[in-house]
Amino acid sequence: MNTHPNWFRIAGFFLAIAAALSFSACSSTPKKKKRTILMTEYDDVRAGEQGAASVAAQIGIMPDKALNDYVNKIGRRLLLGVPRRSFRYKFSVVDQTEPNAFALPGGHIFISRGLLALANNEDELACVIGHEITHANQRHSALQQGLAKRGLAIGYMQASRMASYSREMERAADRGGQILCAAAGYNPMGMSTFLRSLDQNQRLELGYIRGPGFLDSHPGASERAAANAARVGEMRWKPDPRHGDTRASLLEQTAGLVVGHRPESGVFAGNLFLHPDMDFQLHFPTGWLTPNTTVAVGAIEPRQEAVVFLTADLPEGDPRVVAEDWFEDNREAQNMKIVKSEPVKIGHIDGWRLRITAGGRGARTSAYVTFIPFHEATWSISGVTSTFKEKTYLDRTLLVPRSFRPLGAENRKSIRSTHLEVVTARPGESLVEISKRTGNAWNLPTTAVYNGVFVHHQFKGGEMVKIIKSRHYISPVPAS
Repeated sequence: MNTHPNWFRIAGFFLAIAAALSFSACSSTPKKKKRTILMTEYDDVRAGEQGAASVAAQIGIMPDKALNDYVNKIGRRLLLGVPRRSFRYKFSVVDQTEPNAFALPGGHIFISRGLLALANNEDELACVIGHEITHANQRHSALQQGLAKRGLAIGYMQASRMASYSREMERAADRGGQILCAAAGYNPMGMSTFLRSLDQNQRLELGYIRGPGFLDSHPGASERAAANAARVGEMRWKPDPRHGDTRASLLEQTAGLVVGHRPESGVFAGNLFLHPDMDFQLHFPTGWLTPNTTVAVGAIEPRQEAVVFLTADLPEGDPRVVAEDWFEDNREAQNMKIVKSEPVKIGHIDGWRLRITAGGRGARTSAYVTFIPFHEATWSISGVTSTFKEKTYLDRTLLVPRSFRPLGAENRKSIRSTHLEVVTARPGESLVEISKRTGNAWNLPTTAVYNGVFVHHQFKGGEMVKIIKSRHYISPVPAS
């Protein structure tokens, strides 16, 4: 939430997220599209670079060099088993809470920090990385039905589509990942055990096993886990002693990892958004979807008919001058017109508001954009809807900038950070006893899934066990 991209694009980006969350195939993109057709490996590289830039800008790469180096090290080991390498592979950890992994054309492989927390050993992580290498190496994006015939405007949603494959391709990638792992001296059974953990985690999160989702690149986890386990019996492999204890190797790297949302990026408490490092709080409409990305934080009306979002890096200055400069920068490209320009009071802050229309015929939008000077910058809060729906939504979006204020002391105290910790089991201990002894904040079923054991498992003693600890978040930036 620290950049200020093109206003029209961010409105489209937020609507695209809403489309994804509702499993819709529609998205909103700018008028002019840069088209990339995946006909050759060169096209893969170009498309992958564009998509990777969008992922970095809109999801975010974890600012942990050691963690990214660790994932790259495993990836390099696996690449030794790839017979023909056409791409320069790059492996990165994305700041995503959900267990996820995806490959873009040209060899860009992304692993989420949520997946690192769920994986139980380096074998499982290596199998997932090998799976994604196979997708990229076999050019599965280019093989998707109709993909080579359609132009792609490379952005977050398009990158997601490139990373979503058919069931047949998923099975092929499972097999390829297991082969790469076996060749590198990792246990190929890791593919099966990880998919079982993923399947069980989905049950915990949703209360049932869901069908394939729009952004889900790993459908049919339970079915595939069984097939992958059976395949291991047909494979010949030897563990590489240089890998050592693969559970210890992974847990040593992930100890301290933030589980769930990182307070540094702001957190939602219902419809209240709290940002300790930027020292503000903001109410969004109740019941709206609330994405929090590196681009902006905002809310989307459930039927995707309106969005409201905040960005925070316009220059410091008189808010009227900043608003007028912003309008001039965007006016021509987005066909903007000012309907009204007026001063506003946001608490004790003097701000400025523009009532504008933008876009072309048949796709005209209406918006309020409020400019608020705060902490040596000017922040903008935009409420956007179609001209046909402005009477329904536009005034409601004004409630958001009116709620903007410095973070209150009580709300600041309520913000907590949850971290992965590793403890050693005592002989005969159960998960219940370990949780009581260590102050584990996970419930019992989640603790079992994240450790790859059953709820009633008893430990022999000396095993490494994952728990989480919740503690008050201390911002490096002092409160104002």
